[in-house]
This record gives sequence, C-alpha cells and structure tokens, in this order.
Amino acid sequence: MSAVDPIADMFSAIKNAIMRRDDFLYVPSSKMKERILEVLKREGFIQDWEALKGEKYEEEFKKMKELAEKSPNPKMRRYLQQLIDYNKGTQYPLKIYLKYLDPKKRRSALTNIVRVSKGGRRVYAGVRTMPYVKRGLGIAIVSTDAGVMTDHEARKLRKGGEVIAFVW
Repeated sequence: MSAVDPIADMFSAIKNAIMRRDDFLYVPSSKMKERILEVLKREGFIQDWEALKGEKYEEEFKKMKELAEKSPNPKMRRYLQQLIDYNKGTQYPLKIYLKYLDPKKRRSALTNIVRVSKGGRRVYAGVRTMPYVKRGLGIAIVSTDAGVMTDHEARKLRKGGEVIAFVW
C-alpha cells in the first residue's frame, strides 16, 4: 500500500476483501479513516470496526498466530503479516468486519465505494450543490467543520465541505 492516498488505499482494501468474500480485513489507522468507518457503520455498509490497541492487539495477534500455525490456508499468514506491518510507531491496525446480505457472501451491503476528492484535485460542495448519489440511494461522505458525515446530514445541518467519497 502506498502512503500517497491512505483513504483510497483503505477503499481498495475493502473492495478487494469483498471480492475475496472475506469476513474481515485489517487496515492501518488514522483518525480520518476511523471517522469514515463510523459513517459506513452507521449507514449499514459494514457490520462493525474496531481499533486494535494495547491488549486488544495482543489478543488478536495471539489468535492469528495460532491460526496461521495450524491452518495450511495462506490467508491466515497474510492476516498475521498485516497485523505486524500495521502496528508500527503511533499507528495501530483497524479491523473492519464486512457485511453481506446473504449467507453465501454473494451480495455485499457495499456495492461500490469511489474516492472523489483526491490529492491532486480537491472537490468541495456547498449545501446547495451537495451531490446526490444514485438518486438518493447511495451516500456521499463529506468532511465538514462539524465533522465527517453523510450528504443527508450535511444538508440537514446546512453545512458544505469536502466530498471524500461516494458509496452505494
């Protein structure tokens, strides 16, 4: 993963995990990612997420190490390596639990997630020009001075801001 756009890297990791039909995934932490994940959870696109700090990290590391040693599945070794890689310095791993609409994991609650405002081109929207995603069926994640929220909440609070992503 590159350090150029960590939010886009998180979105790519989520989409890849959905294509692999994984139950969860790990991503490196940041406050902005935590706020975006909270919006995704509130809107029902993911089941849950948790920050693996301190004792939680130690428990998760022990569990993954045991699973990686017992299981011949390379997926467990990949999870263990991600846990080690993302726990450096002040960063800690975030564990994202994905949400599927059927038991066979053929349909995810999250169909697509697209980064709108990028490093080279920031996209801002006022309250009157706030975009509708899929005619109101999706959401736009917006960073305002009142925090990270959906386009619906931003319109209700009459706030504009940077359009981070479209989700449907």
